[in-house]
Amino acid sequence: MIMKTLLATFLALAVCMVANAGTVYKWDEDGRTIYSQTPPSPGVKFEVIVEENIGKSTSVANAEPRYSNSSFEQRRDERLQKKQEKEVLEESNRIKQENCAIAQNNMQSLTSRGQVTIKDGDIYRKLSEEERQTQIQQTQGQIEEFCQG
Repeated sequence: MIMKTLLATFLALAVCMVANAGTVYKWDEDGRTIYSQTPPSPGVKFEVIVEENIGKSTSVANAEPRYSNSSFEQRRDERLQKKQEKEVLEESNRIKQENCAIAQNNMQSLTSRGQVTIKDGDIYRKLSEEERQTQIQQTQGQIEEFCQG
């Protein structure tokens, strides 16, 4: 008798929780019955428990979910695209920071010494003052491009 009362109380609480939960999806997976407020993966057959009046009654139907499988796939694709765009932006910013550091290092080398030696193929040679000034201008342009926020 006590077990029946406890079971009845438990079921009443479960119905109240479902009634206040909104839309609940039900499907079978590996021999188990799953209940969730999130729809299952695309292609899985499910039932929707739709709230009629919160706290009063619920009904079970083979109805269309609030979000169709194509809507689910579209939202998944949008999240994936945003993630990829974020990764591309992060990689771009990382490369930009590296280029900024290289340009600043080059500017330091070009302006801290009187004579600058470069490797031209297999030969080392000194830059003329005109070549050094040209390199300084190009490096300044790189600093403006890569180091400005």
